[in-house]
Amino acid sequence: MSALKEQVTEFLISPKWTDSEKWVIKWQFRQLSHFQMALAMVIQLADDNNLEKLHLGFPIQVMGFMMWSEGDLGERLREAGLEI
Repeated sequence: MSALKEQVTEFLISPKWTDSEKWVIKWQFRQLSHFQMALAMVIQLADDNNLEKLHLGFPIQVMGFMMWSEGDLGERLREAGLEI
């Protein structure tokens, strides 16, 4: 197993990160299923109204996206040592 894959796995099994944060890690390292990758694309393209609707069905994914795109998740992951 490559060092990067081991590092990602450590983050994914750590209790320090929420399900939403782990979803973003999987998304950024292309470890999601085809459906989840398509969902990530839809979430990225959605306007605020549709993002609210998507949140009703996919709260973990939408929350993760918001933490990534408007929050400091990327910075926190880098500070924790993940090369993202």
